[in-house]
Amino acid sequence: MKKLQTIFGILSGALSLVLTIGVKTFFSACDHMTDTGAYMSCHWAEQAVFAISLVLCVTSVAMVLMRDPKMRSGLAMAMVPQAVITMLIPNVFINLCMKTDMQCHSVMRPAVMLLCGGIAVCAAIAAFLGIKAKEKA
Repeated sequence: MKKLQTIFGILSGALSLVLTIGVKTFFSACDHMTDTGAYMSCHWAEQAVFAISLVLCVTSVAMVLMRDPKMRSGLAMAMVPQAVITMLIPNVFINLCMKTDMQCHSVMRPAVMLLCGGIAVCAAIAAFLGIKAKEKA
C-alpha cells in the first residue's frame, strides 16, 4: 500500500509540475493587448493558476518525502481542494476573454481542468490508500 501511495504521490507531483510549466508556456493565456499594452483578465487567471500550482508542487513533494502514512494522507487530502479550486479559477473565479475562440478558452481552460482533475483524483486515491494502510496497521 505504501508503494502505491508513493506512486500516486509522484503522479500528482508530475501533473502539478506539468500544470506549473504548461500554464506559462504550452497553454498560456492570451497575451497583452497590442493597442494599449494592458492585460486582459485571462492573464490574471493564468497568474493565479500558476501560483496555486506551485503550492500543489510543494505539497506533492512533501507528501512523497514524508514517511508517516498519516502525514501523507493529510497532505493528499489537502491537495484535493487545492486542485478543485485551481480548476475553477479560469472562467468561474476569474472571467476569461469575451470571445470563446480565444486561446484562454480553447487551450488554457481545458488543459487546466484536465490536469487539475487528474491531480485531484490521484491525491484522493493516495489519501484513501493511506487511510486503508492505517486501518490495517
